Amino acid sequence: MDAKILPPLKSLGQNFLRNPATARRIVEQIPLAPDRAVVELGAGQGAITFLLAEKSATVLALEIDTGLAAQLKEKVRQSGRENIRVIHEDLLKTDWQDWFDLLGGPFYLVGNLPYHISTPVLFKIIEYRNIVQGAYVMLQKEVADRLSGIPGQKTYGLLTVLIGYYAEIKPLLTLGPGSFFPKPKVSSTFVQIGLRDRLNPPMENEEVFQWTVRSAFGQRRKQLKNALTADGRYPLELIRETLEVNQIDPQRRGETLTIAQFVRLANTLSSAA
Repeated sequence: MDAKILPPLKSLGQNFLRNPATARRIVEQIPLAPDRAVVELGAGQGAITFLLAEKSATVLALEIDTGLAAQLKEKVRQSGRENIRVIHEDLLKTDWQDWFDLLGGPFYLVGNLPYHISTPVLFKIIEYRNIVQGAYVMLQKEVADRLSGIPGQKTYGLLTVLIGYYAEIKPLLTLGPGSFFPKPKVSSTFVQIGLRDRLNPPMENEEVFQWTVRSAFGQRRKQLKNALTADGRYPLELIRETLEVNQIDPQRRGETLTIAQFVRLANTLSSAA
């Protein structure tokens, strides 16, 4: 007898894929191979877990929901699949290095991310970029649009710059609310996050870079000379000189700068401080 289907938990932002054909379309976008390991973030009911396992060496299926994790473990046991390991844990509270150690090397990340944790997960991907070979994740379309924004657009912002410096974002599929149960209020986009082998231009100080970007967009409507002096970290004269060296008009707003300009601006500040 089939196990009782557990209802989605609103507290965890669960929205499950409804159509097996859609799940297969998603998996087809991922460059799986018999020698590659995959960490699935939020395996849920296993909609893509077994599809991933068909073409991968190992699938580490993470699930924070106790009931769903137990059900998925039972499904794996009944299937006889030996290359799926279900782990009940919170991906935001786990040291991802543990997955590297468990799998014996780098891995691909795949997941349908609950909207309320998508941004923290994106920053986790960047933090652990030395052990993540690439990531393929389902995001709220609005978030995916922000990742792909260009200077001057409303979608261009802090997330665009802080993620875009380290990774190339490629939208792969856009799904309407009807693809999930329960239906979310917005559409979703499945994106490829290709982590860059070389960072260009090189960065001198990551903390200063993040401060520069956060300051510029934290005071989005302010001119750069005012946004970058708002918290008093650097004096106005130094900010003026830094902008002049980088040939940036102090009256411009942060949303008009390219990622490369942000890096060079931060590098100048780092050297001057």
